[in-house]
Amino acid sequence: MSLRNELKTEAAKKGFQLFGISDIKELEDTYYPDGRGLMKPSEVMPNAKSVIILGMIIWDEGMNTAVSTAGSGDFSGGDNEYYNLYYEITETRAWRFSKWLHDEKGVDAVPSATIHLKVAAMLAGLGFIGHNTQIITPEYGPRVRWIAVLSTMVLKPDKPFTRNLCAEQEKCRNVSLCVKTCPYKAIITGPSQNVEPGKKVIYDKCVVAHEFDRDLDARWEKHINRIYPRTFKECTLCNLVCPYGKVVDTDVVPVKRGMAK
Repeated sequence: MSLRNELKTEAAKKGFQLFGISDIKELEDTYYPDGRGLMKPSEVMPNAKSVIILGMIIWDEGMNTAVSTAGSGDFSGGDNEYYNLYYEITETRAWRFSKWLHDEKGVDAVPSATIHLKVAAMLAGLGFIGHNTQIITPEYGPRVRWIAVLSTMVLKPDKPFTRNLCAEQEKCRNVSLCVKTCPYKAIITGPSQNVEPGKKVIYDKCVVAHEFDRDLDARWEKHINRIYPRTFKECTLCNLVCPYGKVVDTDVVPVKRGMAK
């Protein structure tokens, strides 16, 4: 078994269905906008030689549960505390994978959700940055959450993803389903490519951005499923409507819930 396949197999054992190796130099040279809580690979791990990208399928909407304090900050931190279940799951699993790399391969490894994961996943050949700015994968659409593992291991990067999945989808060629489905018109029509980060989705119109509001306006409640006073199941309508993600409902969910024939 090749080293890459050995790593991929171990990542699958840790709960990741998607695996790729990103070009660390390309990722280092990627534009990192201010105010987004992002860090270059060298800022996370100065001696890193490779970036492994791991993806976990979101097969149950409960995985999109978030808990936040009431404040005035944003997802980059500020004066708020913010806990999202899928972040916690992916990071915990990535730490287990990192420990395996250290114990079995003798290399240093550190998980990170702060590098530019969308670009990293594209560079690793795993998907296309779609019209809603999410990574669209051919296998599971946008219903995947990502984590990176930086390591001192030298690995050959995978080839970047080059297909335009949105353009290939007949239902999305004129106006994408994700754009049409957003109840607050937060997503600007058109491709995400060559659009400055943060300019494709109108932040203040996205319902997820209002989880931090001290007094949540009633208009947001319809698309935030409140579980507890500061606990929400995030709006994921733009993900659920994507044609590429339907396989999660038809193939993955029945297996996970013990309903497969």
